[in-house]
Amino acid sequence: MKVLFDSSIFVAAFLNSHPGHTDSLPWLQKVKGKELDGVISAHSLVEVYSVLTRLPLSPKISSPLALHLIKENILNDFEIITYTKKDYIKLLENLSNSNITGGASYDGLILIAAEKLKIDKILTLNIDDFIRVSPQFVRIVQEP
Repeated sequence: MKVLFDSSIFVAAFLNSHPGHTDSLPWLQKVKGKELDGVISAHSLVEVYSVLTRLPLSPKISSPLALHLIKENILNDFEIITYTKKDYIKLLENLSNSNITGGASYDGLILIAAEKLKIDKILTLNIDDFIRVSPQFVRIVQEP
């Protein structure tokens, strides 16, 4: 089964104190244990780093630690999807036609990856944003 992970799943899995930790961590472990084929959008890699390094934690997650978490838990085990100019143009047209604005626009990149790879499941802690951007994926978007 090919499962596309939103950045929210990684952040929750990495942080014991996150409310979604207990539900998200087993999905990450299944990919690391080769029970699932994990996929991540290239954009989401940077988003994971950005969120981890700006969280109001004490102590803060340092940039070297954030990079270490990404290398050890994502880069070694997940397929990374990149985009073409044509992908970006299609996304921008779809967002404009659907009147999608703001941060939800980035979820569209993840959904392009789902189309490109024929993903079986998309995991996110932000279901409503995904469905609003691409309602056609309602059957495969779920929380962990």
